[in-house]
Amino acid sequence: MRIDGHGHACGGYLTIEDIHNTLSNNNFDAVVLVPGELNNSNTYKFKDDNAEKIPQKDVLVTINKKIKIATTLTLMKRVIPKGNEYVFQLKKTDPDKIKQFFWLTKKQWFDIDYLYTRMQFEGIKLHQCWEYFKVDSDWFKEVTDWCVNKNLPIFIHLYSHKEIKNLISHIKNNKEIKVIIGHLFGVEYFLNEELKYFNNIFFDLSNTYFVSEYRLRIALKHFGSSKLLLGSDTPYGENALEKCIKRIEFLDIKESDKENILGNNMNNILRCI
Repeated sequence: MRIDGHGHACGGYLTIEDIHNTLSNNNFDAVVLVPGELNNSNTYKFKDDNAEKIPQKDVLVTINKKIKIATTLTLMKRVIPKGNEYVFQLKKTDPDKIKQFFWLTKKQWFDIDYLYTRMQFEGIKLHQCWEYFKVDSDWFKEVTDWCVNKNLPIFIHLYSHKEIKNLISHIKNNKEIKVIIGHLFGVEYFLNEELKYFNNIFFDLSNTYFVSEYRLRIALKHFGSSKLLLGSDTPYGENALEKCIKRIEFLDIKESDKENILGNNMNNILRCI
């Protein structure tokens, strides 16, 4: 099964028709969907060589600063609850093709049990650029404990390498949490750690604009194909899903490894819920 492990409900994934077309055009079966910009059909174009210009660098460090400024100035976090509701409505239309990761804010945390009972989402998303929190905070510990209790994975977009280090410490003390590290951010910090701590840790590869092939290969060599998840981050990047697929298909690895990355790994995560 081929699954886009990271898409937003806007651009090419705005409507149920858009979703069907995007998946069908790329021979994919499903998408893990989170909120996007409401009613926005735009696709955002970036330079193709954004990451490849400096392949060894974690370019998200700079991008995160821009995201934080933009979302703070526009108060974008206010639309996240409506976005969660919109994704839920899309999922109800076609639950086989649409898997919902609930974008959690501190405000909605107070209603999380009710929201989960109602929506039965397949995972949680956290984004430090949109609403900042500290990994070593009591709030984050409460969230991860709740997710462990529900057996739900957490997709996390972290803001800084300092927070990556804090997350590694948190994981070592909470080995049961399932975490997906967005955009392969800070993967270098995991390379010197003992793999026994990271049985439930996965790395999102979205997308070619943010993750260089050099860094992807480092992660593949160190962790193997079972830890990597294809994601497009649609609509952030023109033809993002197509480019992400081609990059994996062109790798000189076994077909079984390619299929792991293209969807089998995410399918296994979702089936365990």
